[in-house]
Amino acid sequence: MAAKTKAEIIQVINNKIITNGNIKAIDTNAILRDILDCIELNDQGPTGGGTSKFDFASKVPLIDSRGAELNFSIRGITDSFVNITFKILIKESNVNDLKFLNNNTLIVKALDSILDAAQSSQMDFLVKIKGVASAPTNGKRFRTGNLSFSITDKNFSIKIDGQEMNDNLFAGDQIFTSIAVHCPTFS
Repeated sequence: MAAKTKAEIIQVINNKIITNGNIKAIDTNAILRDILDCIELNDQGPTGGGTSKFDFASKVPLIDSRGAELNFSIRGITDSFVNITFKILIKESNVNDLKFLNNNTLIVKALDSILDAAQSSQMDFLVKIKGVASAPTNGKRFRTGNLSFSITDKNFSIKIDGQEMNDNLFAGDQIFTSIAVHCPTFS
């Protein structure tokens, strides 16, 4: 049996309500199943009335001019929240300002629907830097860094600063992080 439309479900509800507002349990169950199957109410089709989702990911690593690699996934719900996942591999020591080509303007549009103008120009996160065996660790298994991320129609710009004095990035350092962001309207 084909899924019912929203209008058809409303008509069934109106027809099934018995005098004094009562409805039989069997009818309620049938209506609830119809609601779950309704494409308009559950965003299961191209014109769904539910949430508008987005999902962008690198199929292969993006490479910057110094060889650093970026794998990313940016997923979310328009006007609601975004989850940003990065896997970054540093290929050249003492390089912390990375630029990766972005040729997908829809990513910027999706982020702009969630972040206010001040936030979308630059986002900052603390991240774990997994070091290579030859890098100084001062007895620590990892280092912490500040990752500043901005995106335009042309580039992903990522700057990574260590939290310790003279803490540089080394060839082979890796960052893997996943961050959920939402920006409610504050008064």
